[in-house]
Amino acid sequence: MLNGIRVLDISRNVAGAFCAKLLGDLGAHVVLVEPAEGHPMRRHEPRAGDFSSEFSFFHTSKESLVLDIDADPVRFKKLISQFDIVVSSDTLEELEQRGMDYDRLSEYNAAIILCTVSGFGSFGPHSGYASNHLIACAAGGWSQLCGVPGREPLQTGAQVSETLAGGYAAAAVLLAFIGRSAHGVGEHIDVSVQEAVLAGAQIPSLIYEYRDLVVERYSSVGSGAGACYMLPTETGHIGLNALTLAQWLMLCRFLDQEQVALDDYYQGLSWTTPDVRLEDVREIFRDALAGRTAEALFHEAQEHRVPFGLVPGMADLLKLQPHVERAFFKELVHSDGSRVTVPGLPFTSAPLPAAAPMRNQSGEPKTPSDVKTGKRNSPVPGSQPLPLDGLRVLDLSMFFAGPTVSQILADAGADVIKVESLQRIDGWRGSGTQMDGELPSWEASPYFNWINRNKRDVTLNLKDPRGVAAVKTLAAKADIVIENFTPRVMAEFGLDYDVLKSLKPDLLMISLSGFGANVSWRDYVAFGMSTEQMSGISTLTGYADSEPLFTGMTGGDLYSGVMGAVIVLAALHQRRRTGQGCHIDLSQIEACNLYLGDEVAAFSMTGVEPGRQGNRSRKFAPQGIYPCSDGWLAISCMDDDAWSALCETMNLPDWLTWTLSQRQANHDEIDERISQWSQGQKKHDLWHLLQSRGVAAAAVLNGPELLQNPQLAARRFFIAQDRPGLGVKHYPGQPY
Repeated sequence: MLNGIRVLDISRNVAGAFCAKLLGDLGAHVVLVEPAEGHPMRRHEPRAGDFSSEFSFFHTSKESLVLDIDADPVRFKKLISQFDIVVSSDTLEELEQRGMDYDRLSEYNAAIILCTVSGFGSFGPHSGYASNHLIACAAGGWSQLCGVPGREPLQTGAQVSETLAGGYAAAAVLLAFIGRSAHGVGEHIDVSVQEAVLAGAQIPSLIYEYRDLVVERYSSVGSGAGACYMLPTETGHIGLNALTLAQWLMLCRFLDQEQVALDDYYQGLSWTTPDVRLEDVREIFRDALAGRTAEALFHEAQEHRVPFGLVPGMADLLKLQPHVERAFFKELVHSDGSRVTVPGLPFTSAPLPAAAPMRNQSGEPKTPSDVKTGKRNSPVPGSQPLPLDGLRVLDLSMFFAGPTVSQILADAGADVIKVESLQRIDGWRGSGTQMDGELPSWEASPYFNWINRNKRDVTLNLKDPRGVAAVKTLAAKADIVIENFTPRVMAEFGLDYDVLKSLKPDLLMISLSGFGANVSWRDYVAFGMSTEQMSGISTLTGYADSEPLFTGMTGGDLYSGVMGAVIVLAALHQRRRTGQGCHIDLSQIEACNLYLGDEVAAFSMTGVEPGRQGNRSRKFAPQGIYPCSDGWLAISCMDDDAWSALCETMNLPDWLTWTLSQRQANHDEIDERISQWSQGQKKHDLWHLLQSRGVAAAAVLNGPELLQNPQLAARRFFIAQDRPGLGVKHYPGQPY
């Protein structure tokens, strides 16, 4: 799909590596630049020789070039002239210090696209702050919502904050490349992991502005109508999910507990305003599951159109029926003969990823015949249009996954027409609403109003032939159609891809169903909570001594939507090159699983389930979230220097020389000492003190604190919009 695009990956973090990996898996020619001792990921455990599980996943479909770009600027300059895109994990300020900022690179190649992706983004007072997944969870709002009362806030499982940012980076890079194809101008794209996390949170900033609520962690209950839980059965946990009031009633009926849905006592249950009734219902549902298995419950619930979700570990994930039927997982063989299993791309007819390279594998990069090297097109003077200016998108999707795709396209200039039905209103309009006054509730959802900005809207009854005819008229003039129904629905409307293609032969269409169109579960219902559960994230999220927890974010929808946008943009590039449209059959559970492919790779190498680690890390120690006088503070010692700095700050000279293995062995004792030290101090003071001394740290931020955060303000992340009846609210922008 991305044939002809050349990418130079000089990044060192997960987000940058994942961005370049996605581009490579989609067909771009990607060259990883690494030092003589190898990329840092090669040394992480578990590993076999030169291939760690992390390196094996994040560097598929790349070649390797050993080069010290600081010591050999002449060779680096030559490389820049041969590539379209450079992906870096440095901030722009750090690149400036190395003489590799965007202005310098554009002197070597006037059309170069530079993507910098870092923890807090370039520019602003925190741009140089150290970060990793834990720090991003704290600073971006996830930890505020993940965990249970009476215990410390949590990070989510895996490294999904970084991979989510990498997905956004890949989308932004493709938008810049598409724009450059029209005007010839290169661009600097800057991506913030903190901002990507906030975009994926349960929008704590908007809940605060809309409802004057500072939401606290209660992620043993999921978001949605009524109350959602993950509870044990005879064979593992099952997710009990209901996104709408109709589903809540069906869920209660399915468990023979209809009185819970009808009894006035249980009205108004919500994770945002928790009370003892949530625990009452938990025990009622727990008793209802006695003697039953997760698998039987899942399939029986689906027969009743109730979106239950399985909660698989890595072993069960590899055997999940839709994954097997679509051959989603791929066994790759490295050049040294070692093997690893990784997720593929989440759509049918996706190219097979290539195994990660040996050091210096392929040597100097080869120039494909369809790529011109040397001086690029000169920039076109004057301001440039948005990259998707003139593109028409017909958005038939609802809730969150599909609208995330169309939001990314709309923000980039596409003319998006959203189709709704008065007979079946978009369920997202009813989420998060609790308004007094004359404004209808369907106009007062913070989630709907955020994800559907920059779109036009029309209401059509697709069960009426006139409504179907209107959609056909719109599709005949559209470039892209987006829908996220179960696969049977579009055919029942008479609007499947073959029909729409006959009206517009070069049409691009993406279908984001829960499990894919070509599997035995094709008509099973899925929503964000169930796709999160079935991706493997849920089984990794929680305290080490307790049950799996919801992440406190919007479930799997955002992961699916961002990945869908990346694939749509790749297909758009392919259409502009070949003139051919296509139908993208995307599986949301596959898309979500791709974000934690490093955990799958690790399991395939060791056979050991990673389990729940709380706030700890296999790579860094100590790492945790610790009490302060006014909240909580995340701390992660990412190397020996950071550990030394922390010991000096806390006056612990006897521990100064402890190695990583010693710190991991004594983690409980270290955690206790840090908690004693931190609990009498303010979280923001310690955050900035530790960062100034080279220790990765961040305060756990809530809704109003995010709105007032100086880094987000400096980067103008929030978009102020004045909606009739609501006034000015501040909506998350794109994290680039």
